[in-house]
Amino acid sequence: MAPASSHREHQWTCNLVRGSRLLLLLVVSNLILCQGQAQHPPYCRNQPGKCQIPLQSLFDRATTVANYNSKLAGEMVNRFDEQYGQGINSESKVINCHTSSITTPNSKAEAINTEDKILFKLVISLLHSWDEPLHHAVTELANSKGTSPALLTKAQEIKEKAKVLVDGVEVIQKRIHPGEKNEPYPVWSEQSSLTSQDENVRRVAFYRLFHCLHRDSSKIYTYLRILKCRLTSCET
Repeated sequence: MAPASSHREHQWTCNLVRGSRLLLLLVVSNLILCQGQAQHPPYCRNQPGKCQIPLQSLFDRATTVANYNSKLAGEMVNRFDEQYGQGINSESKVINCHTSSITTPNSKAEAINTEDKILFKLVISLLHSWDEPLHHAVTELANSKGTSPALLTKAQEIKEKAKVLVDGVEVIQKRIHPGEKNEPYPVWSEQSSLTSQDENVRRVAFYRLFHCLHRDSSKIYTYLRILKCRLTSCET
């Protein structure tokens, strides 16, 4: 049998392709990997010693999903603003995200000069901090009359991919920085606003949530892209 760490990497690869219908560039290669899930993965055959998925492949998958989530989040913001943005006053549009307590680089240039360990911790903390907000956002959108089906579909897809992504990033982190402990992530406290009976309060809550999600999704992709270029290759 393959080592436990290798099995977890392989399992993540298979989960990724099952939960990412639109990642067409990865589908064929990943389906081949998943067909041999019960045995050694194809790239492990005839290889002596410990077998691991190439780091480049892990980063390719992670950055592809992160980029896709960032684009989906942007589409959600645009669609929501088109439908409801005009009904929200400018004062309510002042956004203070629940992840603002996480100290992040002020620019891409600053992020490039940030050490690997910190970037990994930032990505994982940002991803985990969206577990609860995404869960409640999907639940409320599904239960609300008049919700755009496209908006709900995008929220569900981001939620699913975020779970796969955080597992993958933790696999990569353990490969590069074994034993590293991550920081506690900030708690989201806007559920009461998201479930309010007041339609205006709910709209403002969704407005802020979607804009914050887009901001953080972009950061996650940027940091992972930097790590990929630094630790493997930027070519793919």
